[in-house]
Amino acid sequence: MTSTTELKSVSETVTSGIAMLLLLSSVLHFFTSSFIEALVYLIIALVLFSYCHRLTFDPFKKQVVITKQLSVLSRNIWTIHQSLIPLKTVTDMSVEGNKQLSYLGISYLANGKRPAIYSFSCLRQTSQLDEILSGVGFDQNKGQTGASYTDGAARETPVTLAELFPSFMRNNRAIEACFPVLRCALPTPQEKRHIAWMVVGGFGFMTGAVLYSSQNYVAGLVLLVLTYLSYWLTCVLISNKHYFVYHSPCNEIKVEKDSLLLPALLFKDKQPRKVNKGEVKSIKAHWNTFTVSDLDRLAASTRRNHIVELVFDTEYGTTVSLSGMNVEAEPLLLALTHWQYPLSVAHTNKAVFPIVKHFQYGMLVLILGIIFWAMTTYVLPIILNK
Repeated sequence: MTSTTELKSVSETVTSGIAMLLLLSSVLHFFTSSFIEALVYLIIALVLFSYCHRLTFDPFKKQVVITKQLSVLSRNIWTIHQSLIPLKTVTDMSVEGNKQLSYLGISYLANGKRPAIYSFSCLRQTSQLDEILSGVGFDQNKGQTGASYTDGAARETPVTLAELFPSFMRNNRAIEACFPVLRCALPTPQEKRHIAWMVVGGFGFMTGAVLYSSQNYVAGLVLLVLTYLSYWLTCVLISNKHYFVYHSPCNEIKVEKDSLLLPALLFKDKQPRKVNKGEVKSIKAHWNTFTVSDLDRLAASTRRNHIVELVFDTEYGTTVSLSGMNVEAEPLLLALTHWQYPLSVAHTNKAVFPIVKHFQYGMLVLILGIIFWAMTTYVLPIILNK
């Protein structure tokens, strides 16, 4: 592998696509409208074409380089931001996706001590991704080989609660004992998800009927949003009802020095458990960093770690998976570590708030809809009347 091997991000690909549309609009305006409008579209298109967001691996300095810049003919005009991740600070790497869309997650220690993660996505670049992973020394089947690490050994860094939640753990706090569990935010039972899809189908049929009968696109758009929200609202109602246990309505986890009181809603047989410390096999917590966009990765103040999964494995079986949306994770983990329960903390690639991704898709659909509306309203009439 050479140092010139690089990955082009999805944001750069999308920006280039928008630039192509603006360039087409510039040509159409040049022949059908004013020269000034065509020139404005052309300038905007050229600026968007110059945007680059790429990831490269420098085998000589042993570091991953992520660069955002404006460049023309491979010449840098303005560097927006550049991140350098030395391999000696990398604690884990993960690859997901398919031949069309790939995700690369890099977990590392920022400034040598603070856990951080950088996610990079690219389209149809599996061969380039494989070259970079090979140069780094990462095997997708076995994980990090350690070839790029100091002393030829893979680095393992235990993550502590103080590193994950610095703002919470720095202050002196009383050890709490009771932690309410929010029923409506618990995972929706697999056997009842068809109810949510039936509600979505009903709203979708209503949306299609309104669009077909009235051609009212505004009302159709409102119903389309309600169709989307109906799935999440239905899941909330299903979970709230499913996890309410009539004979044991208590929904609190109680942490004591020698025992745990786990409510009935966490077990499949709907029976509460008082578990002695010796009966606790393990308590597994998985965390991830919440980022909405690349801008959040640049601003440390907007990044925050969250508990995505928290499972109690006891002699009575495993519990329902909890998250930071179900229970206050920081004080609960603090109590568990204070009383020396067997707690393990590991990183995961699961999204902290999956609904955020759906809102991003919604914004993409909205932008494409505006472009389609503009093309059919202004561009096509000009072409057809020409």
